[in-house]
Amino acid sequence: MIRDILVNLKLGSGVDATADYAVSLAAKLDAHLTGVAVSYAIDVPPIYTEAFSTDFLEVQREESKRLAAEALARFGEAARSMGLSGEIRTVDGTLGGAAEQIGVMARLYDLTVIAQADLEQPGSEEVIAEAVLFDSGRPVLLVPQKQARPFSARRIMVAWDGGRAAARAVAEARPFFHKAELVEAVVVQSGHAKHNDLPGADLARHLARHEKNVELRRLVPEGDDGIVDTLLKEVAARHIDLLVMGGYGHSRLREFVLGGVTRDMLERMTVPLLLAH
Repeated sequence: MIRDILVNLKLGSGVDATADYAVSLAAKLDAHLTGVAVSYAIDVPPIYTEAFSTDFLEVQREESKRLAAEALARFGEAARSMGLSGEIRTVDGTLGGAAEQIGVMARLYDLTVIAQADLEQPGSEEVIAEAVLFDSGRPVLLVPQKQARPFSARRIMVAWDGGRAAARAVAEARPFFHKAELVEAVVVQSGHAKHNDLPGADLARHLARHEKNVELRRLVPEGDDGIVDTLLKEVAARHIDLLVMGGYGHSRLREFVLGGVTRDMLERMTVPLLLAH
């Protein structure tokens, strides 16, 4: 069961779609919700210390504290409006240090909700998401930047490759499966698979023992489409609410240098994405 949720709050003005989504999620699951905001400190390498005045650093520090306090106030108001059981927490530190703290904090929550990184305005979201994914041992739910709808898991798609990370993701997503109208397991056809194989059949049998029938689909990429292109087309065609997949089947370094399905999906996701590693 998912009864304890952590959400990383957006700093700055404007609507925090991720916090709103987390509030709707907690309300649906009758879960306790904790909002965490980061008060960032500028990480200045010793060699550049003299280039920044103490006054400048202090002004930046106070501004960050103010933004964190505003984010927590907005979150508290949203949580109260839904009658949620919740609390607020603040983390202080540099980007790397704050991400590490949240990764450790997330070990004691069933699920952590984080916004998709904004490619046009790079921020902390990707660093924090990776810290939670690799350091907490718990799943992370990423919310698209343009998410407007509240939480729904009526139609769920599992991207299944038979790997360890995918198996972890399925296990973590099981609380969502029971009330779903559709759970679809998809396997993107590789050039090496035999056409008479039915990848995912073992997964379907496993979930059937948990009283959940699964629709299996083999997806064949069209033209020059890659795995993510194929998955996102299926998400749109089947009106999927939640996508479940394993995160970083390869090392982060390999994904960063060579590219990979996880990194590509993080950039292009169109629906909330549940990842586990």
